[in-house]
Amino acid sequence: MDEITKKEIIELLKQSSKPLNFNQILYLSGIEKKVLRKTLRTLIIEGKIIKFKNGKYAPCEVLDLVIGTVDGHPDGYAFLIPEDKELEDVFIPPKKLNGAVHGDKVTARIVEFRGKKEAHVIKVIERGFKRVVGRIEKSKYFAYVIPYEKKFFYDIYIPNKYAKKLKDDDVVICEIIKYPEKGKNPEGKIKKVLGNLYDKGIENKIVLAKYDLRINFPKSVKKEVKETADFYFKNAGERTDFTRLFTVTIDGEDARDFDDAISIEKTNGGYILYVHIADVAHYVRPGTNIDKEAYNRATSVYFPEFAIPMLPEKLSNEQCSLMPNVERLAMTVKIEYDKVGNRKKTSFYQSIIKSDYRLTYNYVNDLIDGKEETDDENLKYLVDVSKELTDKLIKKRKRIGMIDFDLPEATFIFDDDGNLIDIVPFERKFSHRIIENFMIEANEAVAEYLEEHIDISVFRVHDYPDAKKVKEFNKMCQFFGIDVLMPDEITPEMIQKIAEKVKESKYGYVLGSMLVRTMQKALYSIDNIGHFGLASESYTHFTSPIRRYPDLLVHRILKTLLFRYDYKINKEYLGKAADHCSNMEQNAESAEREIHQYKKLKFLLENRDKVYDAFINRISSNGFFIFIEKLLLTGFVHISSLDNDYYVVDIETNTIFGKASGKKYRVGDFVKVKVDKVNFDYLEADFILVE
Repeated sequence: MDEITKKEIIELLKQSSKPLNFNQILYLSGIEKKVLRKTLRTLIIEGKIIKFKNGKYAPCEVLDLVIGTVDGHPDGYAFLIPEDKELEDVFIPPKKLNGAVHGDKVTARIVEFRGKKEAHVIKVIERGFKRVVGRIEKSKYFAYVIPYEKKFFYDIYIPNKYAKKLKDDDVVICEIIKYPEKGKNPEGKIKKVLGNLYDKGIENKIVLAKYDLRINFPKSVKKEVKETADFYFKNAGERTDFTRLFTVTIDGEDARDFDDAISIEKTNGGYILYVHIADVAHYVRPGTNIDKEAYNRATSVYFPEFAIPMLPEKLSNEQCSLMPNVERLAMTVKIEYDKVGNRKKTSFYQSIIKSDYRLTYNYVNDLIDGKEETDDENLKYLVDVSKELTDKLIKKRKRIGMIDFDLPEATFIFDDDGNLIDIVPFERKFSHRIIENFMIEANEAVAEYLEEHIDISVFRVHDYPDAKKVKEFNKMCQFFGIDVLMPDEITPEMIQKIAEKVKESKYGYVLGSMLVRTMQKALYSIDNIGHFGLASESYTHFTSPIRRYPDLLVHRILKTLLFRYDYKINKEYLGKAADHCSNMEQNAESAEREIHQYKKLKFLLENRDKVYDAFINRISSNGFFIFIEKLLLTGFVHISSLDNDYYVVDIETNTIFGKASGKKYRVGDFVKVKVDKVNFDYLEADFILVE
């Protein structure tokens, strides 16, 4: 579609003294009828113009309308998140939503009411939800779907003709056929019944459907992989042979997609590090079915029991995976360091490698700690020199201000029948730090090279945190008895010092998580603003092309520059791809966070008599929130469950105290709790105290 045509229509509407209908625009513009109709639709979706109920069109700019997305709240109100990032979020009262729901793109007018700004929705431009996943509540003549999206604050009415075969607590995918209007709930019909709420593994189906994650690949993609994978391996092109380098992969116990391997040497002048990355770009060519599917997925997603890969297994776990004792195609970054770990020279190669060992983090860490021994002198050498260089890199990065939050994640332990039997915090070992630091070095080296040699690339960027949020965090630390001074200037070094102080406290995880929430989200962008968290002026993602599409794009750009790879570097495409990959990454993170929460809540129900150590991390008007460190789980204790006294809440001092006993509950206090009830609709758990 011609951008000139769009501009012409907008200018025509601006110059008109009143809104125009289709025939008037057709006559005045002279644009062909089909083109005009399509262009008007596009401009409405883009939020540039609005179509009134009488069929007339007007530019949003002239009407002083703001375009944004509705961010709903379970209580029925919402906020407008403007597309213009210079504008602040604005409150939308329930009666001013005008049929809009969470996720909708809307035009709205900003007004003042009692001295405060609020947004009134004028028109829905594009619906955010066309279907929802939820559970059934059945009555005699109809049913409702209770959405598993608490910000979607309506239950969806299912007429009897669609509801006859449904049962209470059926989990369904529901298509919305009518949106809310004039006080009526939205209406829907059932597209698929996923099972019952209490079926084993139903939580996996819920999250897969809710976040539109597909495990299986289209037949056309599988066929293409089968036809091309072996051909591309046999036709590898010009390669540097690194098969004689002693090389290893270091990954988790259950990993199967090995996309990085390392080799290392100690020299008279310092060190030479080789970071070998699977050459996915050689197998996944631009414009192919495999490439289109990888782009759509943009990232692999990891559930406790399985993964949803970005690439088919034939590539991700076989042809591209850097398995031991077989030749594999790679992109190698050779980095030469001085004796204190400063990069002196970087070289890039299209290579062929052969990994000598598939190592695990646990085994390498045991070698470092002396709990394991090996007779292989090459392996001893690699581990010793890797540790030595990593120590220097950590010191260097700490000196420049890299922030290391080091927050544990939950590890889910299943028996042979797939039953969840325990949840424990994941322990980050020094072996993890070796690979993390080596990958950061390679990513940064590639970013710096691309920025120096080409006008356009894809960067991993991380903006400065919001000073207001940092100030609120510092205030919260005081309630936990931790004195953190507000810095005059927010720098990576200052945040690093705050993170270290928080980590040393007994509330390290909760406060560390709160500190993370003061940070901006890291994103992909063609505009390099640096990476605040890593204290890096230029950073990208290069080291995981099996599971991240931006890495594949960066490989293509690098190969085009250095190795005559057939790829047209297009700024507009790369910008859209960066935005898409950022959105898909956030979608994946939300899915992973949600499936973890489901597993934890089901584990609580199956162990409802178990008592947990917890501490109070926030006081509210009707109780307090607790954090269970073993499960890395937040829950709530309602004030009504404290039945041995009349308790009063003092929000100012973050305290709940008993009138008669004087018993106090404060932020930071340790308590013992057990589960009272679980709400799967909101993914929340209520607890009671155990004296």
